[in-house]
Amino acid sequence: MGASQKSDIATSLNILQTQPKTPELAQILSSTLDIQGQLQLAVGESEAALATWKQATEIYQNLGNQNGAIRSQINQTQAMQNLGLYPMACKTLLKTLKLDHQNCQITKEELQTLKERFVNKENSSSLDILALRSLGNVLRVVSQLEQSQMVLFAAGQLAQQSGDSQNLAAIYLSLGNTARSLGNRKIQLGKPSEQQPALTQSICIQAASITNTSQFYQQAATCYRQAELSTSSDIKRQAQLNRFSLLVQTQQWSEVPTLLSEITSHLNDLPITHPTVYAHIKFAQSLMCLQSGLSENSSNALSSPILQLCNFVKNPPTGTGIKTLESSKFPSWSEIGQILQTALNQAQQLQDKQAEADVRGYLGGVYQQMGKLTEARQLTEQALQQKSAFNDSSITYLWQWQLGRIYQTQQNQKSALQAYALAYETLQSLRQDLVGINPEIQFTFRDSVEPVYRELVNLLLPPLASQQMQTQINQENLKLARDVIEALQLAELTNFFREACITSQPQPIDQLDPNAAVIYSIILPDRLAVILSRPQKDLKYYATPLKPNSQPGEIGEVERVYNDLFAGFTRYIYLDSLRPQTIFYDWLIRPIEAELQKDDIKTLVFVLDGVLRAVPMSALYDSQQKKYLIEKYNLALSPGLQLLYSPSLSPNKLQTLVGGLTEARQGFSKLPGVKEEVQEITKIVPTEVLLDQEFTRNRLKVQINNVSFPIVHLATHGQFSSQADNTFLLTWDSRINVKELDQLLQSRDRPGRSPLELLILSACQTAAGDNRAILGLAGVAVRSGARTTLATLWSVDDQSTVELMNKFYSELNQPGVTKAEALRQAQLSLLRSPNYRRPYYWAPFVLVGNWL
Repeated sequence: MGASQKSDIATSLNILQTQPKTPELAQILSSTLDIQGQLQLAVGESEAALATWKQATEIYQNLGNQNGAIRSQINQTQAMQNLGLYPMACKTLLKTLKLDHQNCQITKEELQTLKERFVNKENSSSLDILALRSLGNVLRVVSQLEQSQMVLFAAGQLAQQSGDSQNLAAIYLSLGNTARSLGNRKIQLGKPSEQQPALTQSICIQAASITNTSQFYQQAATCYRQAELSTSSDIKRQAQLNRFSLLVQTQQWSEVPTLLSEITSHLNDLPITHPTVYAHIKFAQSLMCLQSGLSENSSNALSSPILQLCNFVKNPPTGTGIKTLESSKFPSWSEIGQILQTALNQAQQLQDKQAEADVRGYLGGVYQQMGKLTEARQLTEQALQQKSAFNDSSITYLWQWQLGRIYQTQQNQKSALQAYALAYETLQSLRQDLVGINPEIQFTFRDSVEPVYRELVNLLLPPLASQQMQTQINQENLKLARDVIEALQLAELTNFFREACITSQPQPIDQLDPNAAVIYSIILPDRLAVILSRPQKDLKYYATPLKPNSQPGEIGEVERVYNDLFAGFTRYIYLDSLRPQTIFYDWLIRPIEAELQKDDIKTLVFVLDGVLRAVPMSALYDSQQKKYLIEKYNLALSPGLQLLYSPSLSPNKLQTLVGGLTEARQGFSKLPGVKEEVQEITKIVPTEVLLDQEFTRNRLKVQINNVSFPIVHLATHGQFSSQADNTFLLTWDSRINVKELDQLLQSRDRPGRSPLELLILSACQTAAGDNRAILGLAGVAVRSGARTTLATLWSVDDQSTVELMNKFYSELNQPGVTKAEALRQAQLSLLRSPNYRRPYYWAPFVLVGNWL
């Protein structure tokens, strides 16, 4: 696939396009375009390949050649995936498979119907199988992992029945990738992998009920092994490299030496092509992770960012310890450098400037690990210089970040800050595309993207000379730090949804409410940094030093205080110690109390970081005045300044659609208090009620479409999780996933329709054991399109919820009362009640978004 082949094809096309347009010549032209697309894709020219295959598709359609058109459309989706255009690829494949769907949110039932259609077909063509395999790959990237597996199983069964060995090998490879992603998701949710039974017999194409991480990884390894038997050297190479990186990730050292020598031998035999160069890069990256996994001190805060992508399983199965692999059995840093040097020579031979730039970046990382910082800096700068010639920023941020860390190690703070600022700008320009371009980001986001934001803020806000004293940091740096904190919130939400989630025009908070102050927090390695933003005032920075961890892997001080707080927040246990609430108050509020009083601040809006998002701010305790924070201020949470303008709700605009469940459904317990909750609401505001059997997905959608309710109140079970797939609301007949909320409420965006002002979720809870579950609440708030969301951080007592909601609506019914003020008065009414004075009852209610 060298330059001569491309040149021959180009010459053929030029001749064909000058000839008279006969059907025979059109058939030859379309076939030649097909070949040209393949060549372009093979050398990394995905945009050109996409354009070529679009042209081929059009000719095939004009000729009435249905199979040719379908093949070209499937080919287009390969190029789209390389370009990160996954939603477009998904839409194209669904159209090819005659599945009428606008996006990749496909239910398992719909896929079952699709599967049966193909299985019942007398003989499935290789095109059908290829289309299903491509769809399975796209579904994996957009996090529809179970659906991906279903489609790939169907494709595999069809390939086995028809004896299509080439497609079957590629399906094994895809199934391995999906099984691995399922394991990665378990790890991301904090599900440990130790003490889990292995599969008695692992088969790649089987719908066995696999539930634990180790079994998913075992299935992935089995699929890779089967793919390695392929006659296609390309599939064999990919399968070997993927299995090798899986062994390193799961620290299964015993199998590493054999596979290591197989890959080394195979790579040496490959012809010099674009994929060969990237095979060397992938191999070198796995070897860097191997070095990092075996060397206790090789990965630290200033190591190469490449090591942040390693995604090690923290609790590998027993018996796979470090000592089972001798250091002499795996390549040293300098030998990894030699592998990359080979790749660099190949890229130069091919005159492949983009591959050359990528190799230099990785080579810079190797030199960084070897302590050769001058060479590391030069190589990284060369990579960035070469990258600038291409419209490809997907990996650029990694080299800018690497450069920033190198400068930091060299104590050059000014240059480090410039490099980090560029990495941040690159991430901002990518934002919604990042997951599409690098699918693995979804599992390594906390290690491979998030630190860029935190490390930049760390440079912008240097440690203070003395505890909680303001230091002179220029306003420009403070504004950038505030923007970076906000951008991290949005990046987390974009990663949560795997697509852009904020499309509306934001409005600065100080233009909304002159009596509101915004408190931004970010947890840094050695301090909790906070920025205070007030209308028409300079930003103020203050920080609290945090105790360093005494040993690696230990949770930080903020998380320790958080755990202490929740140890006493249950219905049955209440620890009278207010120590955790007092500590959080002293960290976040105490340093700015005087300013808040002087500026007559009435409302505090929190943009919180990490576990702080799950801390009920209302329960923070002022030990000097003996008051909870809710007794002093109206409170709200926000993902940042991305607020939609919304005036206070007037009493004559409180028409409410109430939906709820009182009976046990789908494994969830009954909610007996919901009936009374709904009855009380109907006494205060005009309502339309959907209860139990009437509270179905379709009835809800019809009511929302027919009437512009300013308030939608759902008194039903729901769960917030750090995974969009596990964030849902329960109806009588189904679950509404967070990604479907905008479809359910999308009619509100039509011209002439009033927006949804307030979404109330009064019986939801955060997923157990998921310490980032509160991201799901922010996701619901954003995805629903509601100006404001009122929800609970944990499942609350039925009767106290009835009383709180009763008071909330009564307050909201008063002229001039804001949503935040109404919630505050409702919480205070419980706090002052002898039955419900504990924070467990009133603290979990939070207002997200616009508080007016």
